[in-house]
Parts: sequence; structure tokens; C-alpha cells
Amino acid sequence: MTITETLDNTATVHDPATDPANVERQRVKKKKLLVFLRKSTLSPNVMIDVFQDIGFRIDLIESSYILGYQNKAICDLLWCGCDSDFIVSEIPSKLNNRIPGIKAACKKGQLSQLVNLMHELFPQQFNFIPKTWNIPNNYAAFCHHVFTQKKKDEFYILKPDEGSQGEGIYLLKTPTDIPQGTLLRNSVIQQYISNPLLIDGFKFDFRLYVLVSKLDQLEVYLCKEGLARFCTQHYEQPTLKNLNKCYMHLTNYSLNKNNSEFIVSEEDSTGSKRTITSVMETLKHQGYDTCKIWKNIKDVVFKTLLCIAPLTRVEQLNETTIRAANTRTSRQFHIIGFDVLLDNQLKPYLLEINGFPSMKTEHETYDDKYNKSIIPSPVDERVKSFVLRGAFSILFCKNVPDSYETIIKQELSDEQEKYLVFDDCRRLFTLFLRKGVNKKTSLLGSTGFRSFVRSCRITTIIPSLTNAELDLLFINICQQGDSGTMRSLSFLAFYKLTLSLAEKKFPSKTKYHALRNFIDICFSYYELHGTT
Repeated sequence: MTITETLDNTATVHDPATDPANVERQRVKKKKLLVFLRKSTLSPNVMIDVFQDIGFRIDLIESSYILGYQNKAICDLLWCGCDSDFIVSEIPSKLNNRIPGIKAACKKGQLSQLVNLMHELFPQQFNFIPKTWNIPNNYAAFCHHVFTQKKKDEFYILKPDEGSQGEGIYLLKTPTDIPQGTLLRNSVIQQYISNPLLIDGFKFDFRLYVLVSKLDQLEVYLCKEGLARFCTQHYEQPTLKNLNKCYMHLTNYSLNKNNSEFIVSEEDSTGSKRTITSVMETLKHQGYDTCKIWKNIKDVVFKTLLCIAPLTRVEQLNETTIRAANTRTSRQFHIIGFDVLLDNQLKPYLLEINGFPSMKTEHETYDDKYNKSIIPSPVDERVKSFVLRGAFSILFCKNVPDSYETIIKQELSDEQEKYLVFDDCRRLFTLFLRKGVNKKTSLLGSTGFRSFVRSCRITTIIPSLTNAELDLLFINICQQGDSGTMRSLSFLAFYKLTLSLAEKKFPSKTKYHALRNFIDICFSYYELHGTT
């Protein structure tokens, strides 16, 4: 307590706890601390506004100055707004926005492989991505398809595996249209969806925002609001003459913003960027069943997460991923961007997923002298504020607001349970991952493979196979392009090997039932005999 003598010689008692300045300091101190790692001072204002409205006190740090950050107290939330995973590990936090390993599963080539592997097991249920070839590994298969296919009006789209913002994208008719040098880097070629649903004559796609709040016991939520991104030139069927008209064929905002016809609108239902709900309302007025459209889109999100979750879990065992992860963080979450296109039959196609969707709310333009102007985008601001506020309600209040709906939580239905066979193969793979000399990788070496053969009694399950033949099978799959190295198996390569063995054991069964039965037998032998 402090005592101050007043002019009338009476003693007035002052309590520091009630002093207005101290009260304000204590109020600020009790706020949750958020550390925001950003690329530069141009980080999205909407994020800062949302964080402050929720009640965070914010430390803003540019990623280039991370090593000089002095506050070593555990923050309540670490938000990494830049590309590098490694700097996340520098700051202790209770929660951060990076699930380790998810970046690998978001690559276009990996995503297409994951969905295609499930498509082999469930052809009718996992047919929501265009036919895809990984380049350069599948270049010969792509050429064979082009020169033997019966449809002569088919076109293709080439994208870099890890590209973004519309860079390096080309429309093709034949392999000879591939730009020189492209075959030297990882890319994907997809069948071009030439019959997209149009509004006012323009092609468009949806950017959906998906919150993964847990990975181990998968919890996934879909924001009901998102962006509809429109081309800025009226659509025409692809021909050899219009293949280079990117404003007609490509919905990427980063490309279309450079067109003089790009419209920034104050309204949700007009302009080159609109809200998903306004587009759904337009489609409803045109007589389309928007409830069915949304249900099918949710189904794509659900099945895609079941595809990428097993690979993400495997990647978390990789030493590089472990170093990049924040080992001093108790929980992680991730917001993923899903790009979905509707064809004129209302079928949704997953084009790609973005592990780090932009939260910018400004529209950048350049004049003839390349002077940049920044124009606010009201639609972006409303949508992304909606996404963030709803996500934090789920994460901090354990409450699913009306702006979100649950996609995956707790137990799956009996029909959905069968899709977990892919993750069961992942569990089998990880049982033997740590066998051998190199125990800090997500690749299965020869020692681990032989342990798998012995522990699961593979030669007992398939008596016609000898150990020498199994070794040869291991070597052959290692030499395929999608394996880990010439002497080890990635998870996807192990999956293919396991499916091959399952089909040898059960040649008359469907791929799914053969794999399901084979994996069950392997687990039974493993539990009975243990590791050897």
C-alpha cells in the first residue's frame, strides 16, 4: 500500500490494483498472446483485425528476424504466415497453425497418386479428380494415352507440382506442346474439363476452406462460405487457336487480376470474385439442386482428407519433418484450401488443394509503368473473416458455429469404415519402419522389409512365393519412379507392393476385398508371432 499526504493533511490510501493504468496493464496481460510470423509488413489486415477482436494481444514478427525474437514465454497461438516450416520450431506455443507433414500430401503429384490409389479400390466413389499423369515419371504413359485414345477432342493442362499463383500452367493438345525443359522438373498433366458449368458465360471454380483441428483422431470442418473465382473472358470450347487464352480457360486469381476486364465489386454476387453462397443462390434461381451440389462437394472433401491423412502421418515420422515441427507445441491445426470445379452436369472435380491458402484481402494492380496499386477487396475480407472467426470458435470455444459444418469427427459409418483400409496399410508400414540402420526416415529399407516378410509370415500366406522372389519384388518396386530410393520403399510404394501380394493371395476377389483380407491376415500373424 502507498500513502499520499493531501493538502488538508489527511492520509488517502491508494491500492495499485485499482489504479486505472495498472488495471489496463493487467487486462492486457491476461489476454491470450498470439505471435504472428509474417513474410513482410504486407500481411493481411483482416487477420490482425480478427485476432484483436477475439481478444489476442499480438506480437508481429517478420520471418527474417525470427532469430532475434526475445520473448521466450509460451504463447497461446503461433500463426505462421510464411512458407517455411522450420521457423515454427523456434517459438514455444500452446497451439500453432501448421500440422507437420501435411505440406507433402498437398503437392499435386502426391495428391493425384493418393486419390488414384483409392480409385483402384473404389472406382465409383473416388472418381472426383481428372485423369492425371505425374511428369516425368508417367510421361511415356501420357504419350501412349494421347496417341491411342479414341476421343480426338481431348485437351490437357500442365501444372508444376508445387507451383502456385498460375505460374507455369499450359494447355496442351499433344506431348509436342509441352514447353522445352518442363520434362526436367516435377509436374502433373491432367485431362482438361472442357464442359465446365458457366454463369453469365464465364467459367468459374470454388475455393473452399477446410479446418483440420486434429489429425490423430481426425476432426475436419468445412466453412460454409468461400470464394467463387471467375475467368475474365467468355468461355469457348478449347481449340488449337484459343489454347493460349488464359483469361478464358484458367480461373486463377493471380492471372485474371492482370486483365483489364477484372472487376472488383462491393457486392457478393457480382464481379470476378464472388461468395460461394451468392453463386449457390444464383444456381438455385436457375433451377439447380444446390443442396445436392453442396452434398457432393462435402463428399469430395471427406474422401480427400481420408486419402491425405495416412501420408501425412507417415511424413511426421521423417526426421526432417520432426525438426521442422514445433516439438514445444501441444496442439496443431491446419486450414487447407480446396479448389473445386463443377462441370455442366454438376459433378464436382477436385483440381488441387493448397496447404497455405492466402488470407490477403487486397487486390493488386499494375499500370503500364509497373507501378503497383493496392485496392481493398470487400468480398475477400468478408469471406476470410468468416473463415477465421469460425475456425477460432471451434479451436478455442469447442463450439461449431453456424458458419461451419462437421465433415469428419468420431466414428465413421459402416459404409465409410471400408475407406480406412488405406490407413490400415499405413499402420502395417509403420510397424517395420524403424527396422534397420537408418531409423530417422519415412522410407522402408531392406532390413525392415525382411522383418515384415518374417513377422507377417508372407511365405506362409502365399506358399508359392520364396524369400528370393520377395527380395526381387522389393528391388523391382524400389526401381520404380514413385518409390523412395533405389534401395528403400516409400509408403506409396509399400502400398503398391502390399496390393500386389494381396492379389496373388486372392486372385478372384476385388482389389479392395483382397487388400482388406490380406492386411487382416498380416496383423493376425504379427500379433501371434511378434517381431522377428
